[in-house]
Amino acid sequence: MVSEHVDTARRHLLTTTFPLATVACLGCGSVAAQTLAPGSGGKFSQGTGMTAEETYAFFYGSFIPTLQSLAKSLGPERFIRELTKAASDNTGQTIAAMAKDLPARDLKAFSKLLKSILDAPPYNKALTYEVAEDNARVLEIKYTECLPAKLLRAMNAAEIGYALECAGSAAAAKAFNPKIEASNPKNLMKGDAYCVERFELQA
Repeated sequence: MVSEHVDTARRHLLTTTFPLATVACLGCGSVAAQTLAPGSGGKFSQGTGMTAEETYAFFYGSFIPTLQSLAKSLGPERFIRELTKAASDNTGQTIAAMAKDLPARDLKAFSKLLKSILDAPPYNKALTYEVAEDNARVLEIKYTECLPAKLLRAMNAAEIGYALECAGSAAAAKAFNPKIEASNPKNLMKGDAYCVERFELQA
Protein backbone atom coordinates (compact mmCIF):
# COMPACT_ATOMS: atom_id res chain seq x y z
CA MET A 1 0.00 0.00 0.00
CA VAL A 2 1.17 3.55 -0.73
CA SER A 3 0.50 4.72 2.83
CA GLU A 4 2.72 1.96 4.21
CA HIS A 5 5.58 3.02 1.95
CA VAL A 6 5.11 6.65 3.02
CA ASP A 7 5.14 5.83 6.74
CA THR A 8 8.17 3.54 6.44
CA ALA A 9 10.19 6.04 4.44
CA ARG A 10 9.34 8.97 6.69
CA ARG A 11 10.23 7.01 9.84
CA HIS A 12 13.52 6.05 8.23
CA LEU A 13 14.19 9.66 7.35
CA LEU A 14 13.70 10.83 10.92
CA THR A 15 16.13 8.24 12.29
CA THR A 16 19.01 8.82 9.86
CA THR A 17 21.63 11.54 9.88
CA PHE A 18 20.54 13.47 6.79
CA PRO A 19 21.52 17.14 6.81
CA LEU A 20 19.16 19.58 8.48
CA ALA A 21 17.92 20.69 5.06
CA THR A 22 16.32 17.31 4.54
CA VAL A 23 14.15 17.60 7.63
CA ALA A 24 13.17 21.14 6.73
CA CYS A 25 12.33 20.12 3.20
CA LEU A 26 9.92 17.52 4.50
CA GLY A 27 8.22 19.85 6.95
CA CYS A 28 8.57 20.54 10.60
CA GLY A 29 10.71 17.95 12.33
CA SER A 30 9.13 18.54 15.69
CA VAL A 31 5.61 17.89 14.43
CA ALA A 32 6.74 14.91 12.41
CA ALA A 33 8.60 13.39 15.30
CA GLN A 34 5.57 13.64 17.57
CA THR A 35 3.34 12.10 14.93
CA LEU A 36 5.62 9.40 13.57
CA ALA A 37 7.37 8.16 16.67
CA PRO A 38 4.63 7.04 19.06
CA GLY A 39 5.53 4.49 21.65
CA SER A 40 9.07 5.75 22.15
CA GLY A 41 8.23 5.83 25.82
CA GLY A 42 7.87 8.34 28.60
CA LYS A 43 7.70 12.06 27.98
CA PHE A 44 9.18 11.73 24.48
CA SER A 45 5.96 10.22 23.18
CA GLN A 46 3.79 12.99 24.63
CA GLY A 47 2.54 16.02 22.70
CA THR A 48 3.93 19.46 23.48
CA GLY A 49 0.59 21.24 23.58
CA MET A 50 1.73 23.59 20.82
CA THR A 51 -0.28 24.43 17.73
CA ALA A 52 1.09 23.58 14.29
CA GLU A 53 1.97 27.24 13.75
CA GLU A 54 3.73 27.50 17.11
CA THR A 55 5.69 24.32 16.41
CA TYR A 56 6.75 25.38 12.92
CA ALA A 57 7.70 28.83 14.24
CA PHE A 58 9.80 27.24 16.98
CA PHE A 59 11.45 24.90 14.50
CA TYR A 60 12.28 27.58 11.96
CA GLY A 61 13.26 30.06 14.63
CA SER A 62 15.87 27.66 15.93
CA PHE A 63 17.79 27.19 12.69
CA ILE A 64 16.88 29.80 10.05
CA PRO A 65 19.10 32.44 11.73
CA THR A 66 21.97 29.96 11.51
CA LEU A 67 21.35 29.47 7.80
CA GLN A 68 21.16 33.24 7.30
CA SER A 69 24.52 33.56 9.03
CA LEU A 70 25.98 30.89 6.75
CA ALA A 71 24.63 32.77 3.74
CA LYS A 72 26.57 35.85 4.82
CA SER A 73 29.75 33.82 5.33
CA LEU A 74 29.59 31.88 2.07
CA GLY A 75 27.98 34.53 -0.06
CA PRO A 76 24.25 34.43 -0.83
CA GLU A 77 24.48 33.06 -4.38
CA ARG A 78 26.78 30.19 -3.48
CA PHE A 79 24.83 29.42 -0.32
CA ILE A 80 21.44 29.24 -2.07
CA ARG A 81 22.92 27.17 -4.88
CA GLU A 82 24.42 24.62 -2.48
CA LEU A 83 21.35 24.57 -0.23
CA THR A 84 19.04 24.04 -3.20
CA LYS A 85 21.17 21.14 -4.44
CA ALA A 86 21.38 19.51 -0.99
CA ALA A 87 17.65 19.81 -0.34
CA SER A 88 16.71 18.65 -3.84
CA ASP A 89 19.09 15.68 -3.71
CA ASN A 90 17.67 14.58 -0.37
CA THR A 91 14.09 15.03 -1.55
CA GLY A 92 14.83 12.88 -4.58
CA GLN A 93 16.38 10.19 -2.40
CA THR A 94 13.39 10.18 -0.08
CA ILE A 95 10.84 9.89 -2.89
CA ALA A 96 12.90 7.12 -4.50
CA ALA A 97 12.84 5.21 -1.19
CA MET A 98 9.09 5.69 -0.85
CA ALA A 99 8.46 4.49 -4.40
CA LYS A 100 10.93 1.66 -4.75
CA ASP A 101 8.40 -1.14 -4.24
CA LEU A 102 5.43 0.45 -5.98
CA PRO A 103 4.15 -1.62 -8.91
CA ALA A 104 3.60 1.42 -11.15
CA ARG A 105 5.60 4.61 -11.78
CA ASP A 106 3.13 6.46 -13.99
CA LEU A 107 1.67 9.89 -13.20
CA LYS A 108 -1.41 8.41 -11.53
CA ALA A 109 0.84 6.53 -9.11
CA PHE A 110 2.86 9.68 -8.48
CA SER A 111 -0.37 11.60 -7.82
CA LYS A 112 -1.52 9.01 -5.32
CA LEU A 113 1.81 9.08 -3.50
CA LEU A 114 1.98 12.86 -3.39
CA LYS A 115 -1.57 13.24 -2.11
CA SER A 116 -0.97 10.60 0.57
CA ILE A 117 1.97 12.70 1.79
CA LEU A 118 0.04 15.97 1.70
CA ASP A 119 -2.90 14.47 3.60
CA ALA A 120 -0.71 13.17 6.44
CA PRO A 121 1.02 15.01 9.30
CA PRO A 122 2.77 17.38 9.30
CA TYR A 123 1.65 18.63 5.88
CA ASN A 124 -2.10 18.43 6.51
CA LYS A 125 -1.65 21.00 9.29
CA ALA A 126 0.56 23.32 7.25
CA LEU A 127 -0.91 23.35 3.73
CA THR A 128 -4.29 23.92 2.12
CA TYR A 129 -4.51 22.61 -1.42
CA GLU A 130 -6.86 21.61 -4.20
CA VAL A 131 -6.22 19.39 -7.18
CA ALA A 132 -6.83 21.46 -10.31
CA GLU A 133 -6.06 18.70 -12.82
CA ASP A 134 -5.33 15.01 -12.38
CA ASN A 135 -5.13 12.62 -15.30
CA ALA A 136 -2.71 10.30 -17.05
CA ARG A 137 -0.68 13.20 -18.50
CA VAL A 138 -0.97 16.12 -16.06
CA LEU A 139 -1.14 16.65 -12.31
CA GLU A 140 -1.66 20.24 -11.18
CA ILE A 141 -2.04 21.22 -7.55
CA LYS A 142 -2.98 24.67 -6.28
CA TYR A 143 -1.92 25.63 -2.76
CA THR A 144 -3.90 28.47 -1.24
CA GLU A 145 -2.29 28.37 2.21
CA CYS A 146 1.28 27.52 3.15
CA LEU A 147 2.44 27.88 6.74
CA PRO A 148 6.17 27.66 5.85
CA ALA A 149 5.77 30.50 3.33
CA LYS A 150 3.90 32.63 5.86
CA LEU A 151 6.55 32.17 8.53
CA LEU A 152 9.67 32.29 6.37
CA ARG A 153 8.58 35.40 4.50
CA ALA A 154 8.00 37.08 7.86
CA MET A 155 11.56 36.08 8.83
CA ASN A 156 12.95 37.62 5.63
CA ALA A 157 14.03 34.11 4.63
CA ALA A 158 11.88 33.46 1.58
CA GLU A 159 14.83 32.60 -0.65
CA ILE A 160 16.06 30.05 1.89
CA GLY A 161 12.49 28.81 2.23
CA TYR A 162 12.14 28.31 -1.50
CA ALA A 163 15.39 26.32 -1.61
CA LEU A 164 14.30 24.12 1.29
CA GLU A 165 10.58 23.70 0.75
CA CYS A 166 9.85 24.25 -2.94
CA ALA A 167 12.82 23.68 -5.22
CA GLY A 168 12.81 19.92 -4.69
CA SER A 169 9.67 19.29 -6.77
CA ALA A 170 11.64 18.59 -9.93
CA ALA A 171 13.97 16.19 -8.14
CA ALA A 172 11.00 14.39 -6.57
CA ALA A 173 9.34 13.96 -9.95
CA LYS A 174 12.51 12.73 -11.66
CA ALA A 175 13.23 10.31 -8.83
CA PHE A 176 9.80 8.80 -9.27
CA ASN A 177 9.86 8.73 -13.07
CA PRO A 178 12.48 10.46 -15.24
CA LYS A 179 9.76 11.32 -17.77
CA ILE A 180 7.82 13.49 -15.30
CA GLU A 181 8.61 17.20 -15.64
CA ALA A 182 7.79 19.61 -12.81
CA SER A 183 7.13 23.33 -12.92
CA ASN A 184 6.11 25.93 -10.33
CA PRO A 185 4.65 28.94 -12.18
CA LYS A 186 3.11 30.48 -9.06
CA ASN A 187 4.64 30.37 -5.62
CA LEU A 188 3.59 31.77 -2.24
CA MET A 189 7.19 31.81 -1.03
CA LYS A 190 7.98 34.23 -3.87
CA GLY A 191 5.06 36.50 -3.02
CA ASP A 192 2.33 35.19 -5.31
CA ALA A 193 -1.24 34.91 -4.01
CA TYR A 194 -1.10 31.10 -4.29
CA CYS A 195 1.15 28.27 -5.45
CA VAL A 196 0.76 26.16 -8.56
CA GLU A 197 2.74 22.95 -8.77
CA ARG A 198 2.41 21.23 -12.14
CA PHE A 199 3.68 17.81 -13.19
CA GLU A 200 3.55 16.58 -16.77
CA LEU A 201 4.37 13.12 -18.09
CA GLN A 202 6.41 13.47 -21.25
CA ALA A 203 5.89 11.11 -24.20
